[in-house]
Amino acid sequence: MRSTVRPLTLGLLLLSGCGARTGLGESDAERIDAPRSDAGLDAAAVDASEPPDASEDAFDAPPDVPPDRGCIPLDDGCGEERCGDGEDGDCDGVVDDGCGCEPGAVQPCFPGPPGRRGVGACTDGTQNCQMDGTWGACEGGIGPRPDVCNGLDNLCDGCSERRDCPIACPGPDDPRIADLDPFETRALVGSDFYPGMARSFRWTIDGGPCDGIAPGLNSFELEGATSETARFTPRLSGDYTVGFEVVTVEGTRLGCEWVQRVRGPGLRIEMCYPESETQDLDLFLHRPGSTVDWYPRGGTAENITRDACSWANCQAMLRGPGYPRADWGYSASPLVECENGPQGDGWRALGFCGNPRLDIDNNLSEGIGLPENINVDTPGDGETFRVMVQNWTGLTARPIVNVYCAGRRIATYGAAPDEVPGFEGLSGDRSPGAMWRVVDVTTRIGADGALTCEAAALHPPGETTGYFVTYDDGGY
Repeated sequence: MRSTVRPLTLGLLLLSGCGARTGLGESDAERIDAPRSDAGLDAAAVDASEPPDASEDAFDAPPDVPPDRGCIPLDDGCGEERCGDGEDGDCDGVVDDGCGCEPGAVQPCFPGPPGRRGVGACTDGTQNCQMDGTWGACEGGIGPRPDVCNGLDNLCDGCSERRDCPIACPGPDDPRIADLDPFETRALVGSDFYPGMARSFRWTIDGGPCDGIAPGLNSFELEGATSETARFTPRLSGDYTVGFEVVTVEGTRLGCEWVQRVRGPGLRIEMCYPESETQDLDLFLHRPGSTVDWYPRGGTAENITRDACSWANCQAMLRGPGYPRADWGYSASPLVECENGPQGDGWRALGFCGNPRLDIDNNLSEGIGLPENINVDTPGDGETFRVMVQNWTGLTARPIVNVYCAGRRIATYGAAPDEVPGFEGLSGDRSPGAMWRVVDVTTRIGADGALTCEAAALHPPGETTGYFVTYDDGGY
């Protein structure tokens, strides 16, 4: 996972006048493409076999110092630690240090001095509350960095912004990086940020809790990572860190990094696990206002309750024997909410998106290895939904469940170092097997129509800690 304070990525954001650096190794050098052709440019004169400025001295070159415009930098605001604000109040490098929290909870946080939060390029990340009741590292945010000429206030002090630069990086609220919906594809166009001639381009994406837990398991697709124009498609809600690097025809490496927000509507429950390319776990969401058992009449697939949204009754094409589509009294959602997902053709054939619905079942050919997710686009006020994960295969697995409310992650359960222990048992073909009752989520609709959610982790009966896992027990 990323560290509490995101380090400056060597090779990004630097200009030749600022002491050019390179953070690329030999494999990166081999990927440097021929320059784009243009009148007056001698492509043959560009030697791409060796990246320029690759010596150790280049890494230590001091950044350019902006001219003194008489601006008074903002105060860091260091003082005492104040629990629950997601800030490093005492500026010791740890956010909400020593503060208690509810295991599984997720809060926005800032990896830098409080006085620079929300200033310039600085962007919030998130931190998870661990099973021991303390906050983990602040991940995914962008804190203050050495100042370079890229059009942003990298120091986040209110004074360091410069716009007379060959590259114009986007900061928070830049219209070039407007929020996306899950499954919405965005073209990443290099010339939107660097309009000059270039030898090569490189794009990178850093995702959320479901990324990096297993080879080939990503919450996004990235096409054309070494092209001027790439295509980015997020599969999940949340925050993604986008990196862009360009090598100019003179050999200077420039770059940007920003946080791309992906905001799906309503309540979204997303589940992933490292074994997802070879095993089958299933995500369930129980209908609010009902407490009937998950398997009220036994342990086979035919006996899954109809009061739960699952693989049996919530996909575009129904697979459960004799099960009607889940209908909890909500209006169907427009196609824009689901037609670009793995089952898009099926939803388009129906002419609507189910509400609730299962967008991805990783037991199907189009979803193997992908995170599963269940969505309720328009939940009501005061409704409580229960989340459950069933180990259908029966072999040991380590599921992670993320809860998103109006596109913001509010809870994560099962993530390292707090994996669910002993999650294995009989196959779902024979019995309910291992079932993890994860969390109850209550939705609230404010006077302004805004959705908020409250997540209450579930523990074994009579306990205040631990995971609520049962074996061959289909009860609610």
